Amino acid sequence: MVAGTGVFASLVPEAPRVLVEITKTSLTHDLVLASRVFAPHTLPATPDDALKTSLSLVRTLGMRSGHDGDKMVGIPARGGVTGSPILAETLTYVEARVVGTLDAEELTVFLADVVGGGRHRSGELLTLQKLRENLPKEWLAEWATSRERQVNEARRRRGLR
Repeated sequence: MVAGTGVFASLVPEAPRVLVEITKTSLTHDLVLASRVFAPHTLPATPDDALKTSLSLVRTLGMRSGHDGDKMVGIPARGGVTGSPILAETLTYVEARVVGTLDAEELTVFLADVVGGGRHRSGELLTLQKLRENLPKEWLAEWATSRERQVNEARRRRGLR
């Protein structure tokens, strides 16, 4: 999946933590709740071939639901120390074990200890702005439909519909 928020969340350099928000409609949400582990990744924006791969990963992992089928088919990955999939075509990754959660109606905030990580390549980080600037025009409707579905479900869960 593509997370909306992921930040480092520790004052202690030798014991880093990460915080992510995951929508409750995502299959990843259920998998993280059950396993208590996850591995957020950053995607490269450079060079051009890496950007093309990153855009494809965003489409596959962020615009479709794992409830509809296995999104990992064909994506080069290996199991990490936590058992989480470590995607080969990424810039960086961290592996984390959940230490706490916060129920936020339409999503869950997961706080986790970082237990591993690494860098696969050098390059510029793919930001949301860079993603929007480079997303193929034919994918924009798919992006909008996915986003609208998520927002409508979030409104429903919060009693706003």
